[in-house]
Amino acid sequence: MRICDLQTGMIQLSKSAKQLREKWEEIKPLWNDQNAADFDYHHLQPLTPQVTLTLAAVNRLATLLAQAERDCLDEDRLE
Repeated sequence: MRICDLQTGMIQLSKSAKQLREKWEEIKPLWNDQNAADFDYHHLQPLTPQVTLTLAAVNRLATLLAQAERDCLDEDRLE
């Protein structure tokens, strides 16, 4: 029995971040002014490291939850 599924959310976040980067690369040549530069600098550029750190943290949490689940299953079998 799975306690929770963090992999699905990680995959969705990763795909969404990639899609956002791709769409931004498409639109950048069409929106080439100071507002676009500000938007990129203040909102889009910080996302890449934030997403990377979030994925790493969620991956670590998934590992810990999987270990906890195994530990609980082992205890149930001992009884």
